[in-house]
Amino acid sequence: MGVTEGTKRHYDAPPLEEAIFELFVPPAGPWSREHAEKLAKLLPAYSGKRENLEDFDVFFRLGPGKSVAQSVTPGARRLRLWNPDQTRAVQLGAEMCTHNVRKPYGHFEDHLDAIEELFTAYLDVMKPQQLGWVGQRYLNIVKLPVDSSPSAFFQMYPHLPPELPQAYRPFAVQVETASFEQGNTVVNLALLEFTPQAAVYTIDIYARSDDTVGLEVDGLMAWQKRAHASIGKSFELTITDEARRLFDEVPCRP
Repeated sequence: MGVTEGTKRHYDAPPLEEAIFELFVPPAGPWSREHAEKLAKLLPAYSGKRENLEDFDVFFRLGPGKSVAQSVTPGARRLRLWNPDQTRAVQLGAEMCTHNVRKPYGHFEDHLDAIEELFTAYLDVMKPQQLGWVGQRYLNIVKLPVDSSPSAFFQMYPHLPPELPQAYRPFAVQVETASFEQGNTVVNLALLEFTPQAAVYTIDIYARSDDTVGLEVDGLMAWQKRAHASIGKSFELTITDEARRLFDEVPCRP
């Protein structure tokens, strides 16, 4: 995850697959072609591939019985705009906008201007009356050697009884790792697949705001910075020194 606030660690081979910065609102009205064209004009960096989407499901859950992002309107229409090399995208709809970042990620600070530009444009065009929630998600994909022990790489790997033969077993662990000002953070660790070449795990970290965050862009950006610090700390809580070696940790300047 690059340099993380609070932990000050850097990895030359980070497992980050995608980072998502999102804003959800109760729809003030239906999504229209006019909305799409206005937002596209305000966001010229995303002049590449253009996709119309439906049935966008949000499936994260925050802690026992608490929904992180309760299901949005089934069949809702959305627009996804890519930058020319398809490493960055925005998703836009009546009830949401997201900024999606794929490899190469760089550092969190590299994306602050783009996130602020998106939030400003979205609020100006859609004019929502209140915030639903704001969120931040980091999806990491970790490939382990088939002859390794997952507990050597993950602090949160469950303790299994010695009677069970050693093997890569399907499992999923969810832990609420942190509360921070106006939000909390959850880590989801799971076995994604096992192949003859590797055991593949996901470390899916999601931070979501509470209901005290408003629609002012300065406040939304301040929340994103606090959420990133919490996600960075949660990532470090999840992994061991063996994982840090796997991700090629390098000394970071103070």
